Amino acid sequence: MGYFIGVVYRKNTSFIYNLWNFLNSYFYFFFFLSLIKNTFKRNIIKTIIVIYSIISIIDITFYNNFIEIGLNANVIIGSTFIVIVVMLYFTELLKSEAVLGLNTSIYFWISLGVLFFNIGMIPIFVIARIIEYRGVWDVIILSLNLIMASFFITGFIASKKEFNK
Repeated sequence: MGYFIGVVYRKNTSFIYNLWNFLNSYFYFFFFLSLIKNTFKRNIIKTIIVIYSIISIIDITFYNNFIEIGLNANVIIGSTFIVIVVMLYFTELLKSEAVLGLNTSIYFWISLGVLFFNIGMIPIFVIARIIEYRGVWDVIILSLNLIMASFFITGFIASKKEFNK
């Protein structure tokens, strides 16, 4: 939608991408929160959600215009927090009996896709102004999305119903 509006109507679409980044980050925070059973790790994720929310509010209120400017720092922070949350999920997974059926768990494959995507996004947004969101930017984002989608597809194919509770 953002690309279409930007190309066809030649409008600034920063607000669409900013909104998507917020929704995407919160979705993954709550998705992994629902998977993790350990109380301490759940509290870490809840703290991450609060910190991310506070940082986002401060960034939008005092530093950047949500409607007109891409919030690169917010994307970097959100992706870093998502990587931390995925790692918390993996540590819990490794300590449970579910580790025996890793390759047949849809959540494992989704986690891998999300992890690789966000690990790739962090350096891209750090150097975003240098590559000026053209050419290389499109190829990298497309590649990261294809990698993530490949993990998701593998998960849908390889997962077994009894492991996806």
